[in-house]
Amino acid sequence: MLDVLIIGGGPHALTLATLLSDPDQPICQSNADILQGVQLSKAKTARKNKKRQSTRPVFKTENDGKHQTHSSLNFKVVDSYGRWISLWQSQFTALSIPHLRSHMLVHTDPFDKKALQEFVLEEHRAEELHSLPEQIYIQDENAFFNDNRLGKRDTKLLSATHGLQKKLYFSLPGTQLSIDFFHEQVRKYDLDSNLIQATVDRIIPVLSEDESKVKFFNVTLNTGENVEAKNIVMATGPSRAQMANIPSWVEAIQESYPEGSIQHTVELMHYFCTPEEINEPSKGPPPVCHIGQRVMVVGGGLTSAHIISIALKQGARHVTWVLRKHLQLKQFDVGDVESLIGRYSHIEHGIKMDGLAYLRQFYNQRSLHKRLAMIKQARKGGAVTPEAYTQLLPFIQTGQLLVKHHCQTQSWRLSLSNGEEWNGEKIWLATGCKLNVNQDPLLADVMRTFPIQVLDGWPCITESLQWTPECPLYLMGQYTALQV
Repeated sequence: MLDVLIIGGGPHALTLATLLSDPDQPICQSNADILQGVQLSKAKTARKNKKRQSTRPVFKTENDGKHQTHSSLNFKVVDSYGRWISLWQSQFTALSIPHLRSHMLVHTDPFDKKALQEFVLEEHRAEELHSLPEQIYIQDENAFFNDNRLGKRDTKLLSATHGLQKKLYFSLPGTQLSIDFFHEQVRKYDLDSNLIQATVDRIIPVLSEDESKVKFFNVTLNTGENVEAKNIVMATGPSRAQMANIPSWVEAIQESYPEGSIQHTVELMHYFCTPEEINEPSKGPPPVCHIGQRVMVVGGGLTSAHIISIALKQGARHVTWVLRKHLQLKQFDVGDVESLIGRYSHIEHGIKMDGLAYLRQFYNQRSLHKRLAMIKQARKGGAVTPEAYTQLLPFIQTGQLLVKHHCQTQSWRLSLSNGEEWNGEKIWLATGCKLNVNQDPLLADVMRTFPIQVLDGWPCITESLQWTPECPLYLMGQYTALQV
């Protein structure tokens, strides 16, 4: 029987598997208060506790309490494609993404915060690092850099902090550089031996004699095998087709229409995950349109900008970009680089605060309903990075790309809510994925046996990211938003 079964082989799973490969090794302490969800108001006490706890196993074993020279955990990682980071790599290849959105300090090795920097220097690959843009000219009057600390939403010229650009750890690593770093991490910690190629069909909790808690889990794989595990960690992410956020007007279409004329970007996520492509990944994105087609892209996030860029390069005659709100430019999903490191403060509801202060408020907030409100306030919908916007500027200037704000498509005739109409041949829905734990088939048996409160699709799990104290199923990624 396994101590731990991890479902998924992406970056989250890679980080956890690295931790489990040597549970006695202390994790790096940089930003640990934030990353592990510790209340910052008790940071001093927490740091002392973590120094004592960092050498303990992540999960309990049968030998807990006994003297051990090394806490060995028997764990496996099950992934549909049988190769680390394959789905992540497929998504980046399909969308032709040149570099990560996160900087050099955000990576998957929990034992060494400088691991990615050292990898770049040792491999002499500094040329694959991308700098934050120094200046962004916002042409569209409806677009603005959504950051209250600037205080000038109509400012046309924006500058990133020049000092940060000179620092290696605030550079953005290239896609292939990141993939090679991931594979080096797998080799370094010998993680291929823990990977199983299979798809999980069902997770069945086997209860104790008094049926009060889970004794172990019986996991059914598509290969016909059954795996027993004491603990399960779901690190699958919003990549499955049923998680695609399909607008209501699409679901209401009753007429038949040509296959492929309306597609969701989630369909591209698995495009390069065939066995052939995994061994020899394609160098170009998949076709998103034909030459001369008129294309509509619906959505205001970074994925929409990538789809538009690909369509224009593949010969689209014209692209219409439809957004429900305004176009937001943000370096990160929840703010710009200064907000993440907390260097600058701003006024929020009469309270002077910065990025760290906002996190402190979040972790000190015991009401999950209020945490949900804070999450929505921080994200404020989809956003495009400044560098992606600059790539689209020439096409906006020539009129080949038309941006439509505060619009929604209402019917198959493609009437927009502002009264205008659109005619074209191809529609891409870049409307993201919506997680709903109540509709996740993998969690159906667990939810039935251990029902918990769900807010807007997100489960109300414990602070340790456990389903309930009686059910040792743990979650990673977006499902943990109310706690992380």
